[in-house]
Amino acid sequence: MTAWRGGVSTRQWETRLRSALARCPGSIDLMGVGNPIRGDDAVGLTIASELRETLGANPVRGYRIHKTTLAPERLLSKLALSSGRMLIFDAVEASKEPGAIVCARLGESKYGYFATHNIPLMLIPGMESRLDDVFLVGVQPLSVEVGEGLSDVVRESAAQIVAAVADEVGAKL
Repeated sequence: MTAWRGGVSTRQWETRLRSALARCPGSIDLMGVGNPIRGDDAVGLTIASELRETLGANPVRGYRIHKTTLAPERLLSKLALSSGRMLIFDAVEASKEPGAIVCARLGESKYGYFATHNIPLMLIPGMESRLDDVFLVGVQPLSVEVGEGLSDVVRESAAQIVAAVADEVGAKL
């Protein structure tokens, strides 16, 4: 789960997301991180999975939706060394109401990095120079206690994110 330091209004998430999905030199890689047995912490995995089901793995030239894993560090290290942009879907601790959505550059997250499985992203080779190219799209969880399945409020937010991404990427098909 990502620690968030604030600064971006939750009402601005969709505008920031659309901007992050705009064409750029190189590819745009989308992936979700999280733990499938920690309740709402699985929101990033759910979003990426639903996007792959809706749009496919390579919906349009330059966009890739990556299959999620329990060890995202491997994929992140590979993507950090490539050009282009990354969007990472995750649960975030933003001190907001459960289900609140935030979207910002990774450099705007607390301490300039977030942890996946307790490994600071800044330790992944090439990532520290990519903070402006990596976007975090997060949802404030209701619960990250052990258990499977998202809470209703987080599931609704995940659906909003999937719809916004599908709309933006689908318009480029």
